[in-house]
Amino acid sequence: MSTEKGGSIKGDYREGVFSQTWRLANEAATLKPQTYGELVRLYGEGLKFVDALFWAKRYIDVSTRSLKVIEEGHFWDTLTTQAITTATGVDGADLTITSNTLHRPDFDIHIPAIYFTGADIPQTYRIMSRTGAAAPYSYVCRPYNSLISLDVNIPASTELIIGASSFAPGSQQPSSSVQDYYYHTHTTRIIKETVHFEGGQNALEEWDDLKSSEYGASLYARAVLITQMKMRLQQNDAVLMGSPVSAGMAATMVELNRWNESNAILSDYGIIPAMARTTDGAMKQYYTGSYAEDNFDVVKFLLASQGLAGMNSVFFGLGQELFTSIENSMLRFIREYSGGTQLYYDTLNKVGFNVREVYKNNTKFYLCEIPEFADPIRYAAPDYNFETMGLIFPDSKVTATLNGFDPQTMANAKGEKRSLNHLTMGFLNYGKENRKMIVGNKAGVNGMGIPFSDDWDDSSLYCLTEMMVINLALNQTILVLRTDD
Repeated sequence: MSTEKGGSIKGDYREGVFSQTWRLANEAATLKPQTYGELVRLYGEGLKFVDALFWAKRYIDVSTRSLKVIEEGHFWDTLTTQAITTATGVDGADLTITSNTLHRPDFDIHIPAIYFTGADIPQTYRIMSRTGAAAPYSYVCRPYNSLISLDVNIPASTELIIGASSFAPGSQQPSSSVQDYYYHTHTTRIIKETVHFEGGQNALEEWDDLKSSEYGASLYARAVLITQMKMRLQQNDAVLMGSPVSAGMAATMVELNRWNESNAILSDYGIIPAMARTTDGAMKQYYTGSYAEDNFDVVKFLLASQGLAGMNSVFFGLGQELFTSIENSMLRFIREYSGGTQLYYDTLNKVGFNVREVYKNNTKFYLCEIPEFADPIRYAAPDYNFETMGLIFPDSKVTATLNGFDPQTMANAKGEKRSLNHLTMGFLNYGKENRKMIVGNKAGVNGMGIPFSDDWDDSSLYCLTEMMVINLALNQTILVLRTDD
């Protein structure tokens, strides 16, 4: 008999076939005239984060399974100290600063005022010389002012501003400088879904309540639509939480094709694991308790640290609990400064509070709740922190060069400049094969009009998509995490 509904909304999900065995297990709920009952949908709306990307047209076609993205760094840099710079305490004394980065002599460095006694502004030194054939390099720096003395040690990993050059008349030109390019490689991921029907199951009459289901008036129609929704769910998980195959696992993460050839399983970073990386991921913003107005203020400074000083709008995707904490924080803010007079809406007939935009520190935040972060059978399951998590993306485009590879020779294909969002989906679509969403039937002996492929009394529906997640300029994005989860 069919499984009786309990307190959980989880589906009785398992690997299986829509067969006579399945019918016998579910006939009490599906076949007429054994029982009567209204069809109740237990799993909520089918919309996903990936649907928002489709609606916003944040996807492109790609012609390669391995895409190299080339990004250009800034043409200027800071001098990062490699070791402690010892205070001299002597006015006009030279400083010896070591760094792993290669900088030109004859340029200024500006040292923060906190390292000098009685200074209100940064103090300026000139790089007089550099020694060292390889990192770490040693720089001798001399103050312009004979009354300047470094009174506090400068710690390692301190970033010092590089300023203008200064020369004497008739002197030689400075050496040339270049800016390096960064690249990262993205690979496609093949996602599949299958549904099997035993012959005759689609010919059995079902209850009218099932026929009026929003997912289709027949078993076949419902199975097709729900299978496509399962594909969307899988795409969504690949975009949010996809993981690449590490070099140490590549030898074992393989499958055989029809001709017994071994091929690597394809997978790559989703946006959250990519943002969480420590070296080349997103900036991190940690908060405790509620996300309040002070946290919004910090975002402006984080963006400015990555060259987005003029940025005045961001997309803020967030979990349900983080969203609620923002609403409560803003409610306290209004109660403090306006006496609650802004809590009325709809011609003063209703009282409520609904935050969709926040304008703070000259930055507009467009808040968008990510619905799957509140899904209790996935990201909102116990012991996960998605409900308190946030993803901040600047409202800007990123220009990058996309270089593909020939899958056989791995030779570079022609580079193509594209202006893309920080998060873009790519679908393998080139020549005569479009793998964005493949849906097709395979059937044996059937009465549904599908051409026979063998002599079995059944049919199947197969779905496949091949896609990649392209993450650009993650250094300009912010991963918001609560530390007291």
